[in-house]
Amino acid sequence: MKSKKNPLYIMVRDYIKDQIESGKLKPKDQIPTEMELMNHFQVSRVTVTAAIKQLVEEGLVYRLAGKGTYVKAEDHLLPQPDKPSTILKPKSTIGFIMRPASNLFTYRLLVGIEEACRRDGFRLLVRSSLNQDDEVKAIEDMFEFGVKGLIIQPLDGETYNSAILKLKLNKFPFVLVDRYLPGINTNAVISDNYSGGVKATEYLADIGHRTIGLISYQKSIATSLEDRFQGYLEVVKRKKLPVQPHHWLTHIQDDEMVNDPIRTVRIVEEWFAIHRDITAIFALQPYVAIAVTEAAHKLGLRIPEDISIVSFDNTVNNQIQQNSYTYIEQNLELIGRESVELLKKAISDPSITEHIKIPISLVEGQSTLPFVHQ
Repeated sequence: MKSKKNPLYIMVRDYIKDQIESGKLKPKDQIPTEMELMNHFQVSRVTVTAAIKQLVEEGLVYRLAGKGTYVKAEDHLLPQPDKPSTILKPKSTIGFIMRPASNLFTYRLLVGIEEACRRDGFRLLVRSSLNQDDEVKAIEDMFEFGVKGLIIQPLDGETYNSAILKLKLNKFPFVLVDRYLPGINTNAVISDNYSGGVKATEYLADIGHRTIGLISYQKSIATSLEDRFQGYLEVVKRKKLPVQPHHWLTHIQDDEMVNDPIRTVRIVEEWFAIHRDITAIFALQPYVAIAVTEAAHKLGLRIPEDISIVSFDNTVNNQIQQNSYTYIEQNLELIGRESVELLKKAISDPSITEHIKIPISLVEGQSTLPFVHQ
């Protein structure tokens, strides 16, 4: 059996501690600079920073802004007279790897996580990732900082991220949020996406719509979109609505929607022009709902008089804007808080595996109207 290697920052920290304990570094001596330590150990600045940070927490060194880091005098390590002796236990650090915070969605998730960390005494280290390769690098960076556990908002991809699979294999504590990996038994906290699909489709059917289209970006392996789709299908079959795959537009690339919204609108417009019998759309993401609205306007269709739209999640990007869509509301702050709670359990017992679903609700807006059959 291979011995488990310590993180690199532990090696740097132990080297400085040995220098202090052996007397080679005396009280008030400056320790080697970050650059010197990076060159000596051939490690990154992140690793050196993590090592020095822990030495500061242990009370062995102190920093002087703009000057460097110094060994504390022995009298600084002892309890001060006339004051109660207090030993502060260093706080544990956990990491949150998230998609780029370009809208209110990720911000609300972060608010919940931060609130729970503050309550439970965790330090929080946050890193965004732009693609799956960057996600791997983010996990490596978190390891160098010595985090005790990770909360990950996984990115979409055609394959599972190998770094996340390694976390599972090595029994490192982590929790997925917002999305999960089908077929891989991991800790996860997500919205009840299936119920969201049911609730959105039921709402449209109950106000008279029978030809309900569905639009989403291309399905991927690391997503909860399939659950929303299955919820939609369940209602369509139960209410004996027409099951017509050509009424499902699910081949738009996610990066096209973000980076080329004009092309996305054109794709939706061309699809809409062919399927004019559709009276309502269930949009699986908020920016899909916006693309549907623009495409409908280009075709001279009115929202909601000609086409009703229900969006999964709020289309509003900030709290000042007024929402005009009927949408499925996610309790993102609760997802954030519950993910920290589950991570605490996983840190204490790495064998724990839980899949927590947070209830959703439907908020009525101005994008839907009852359909009156002629």
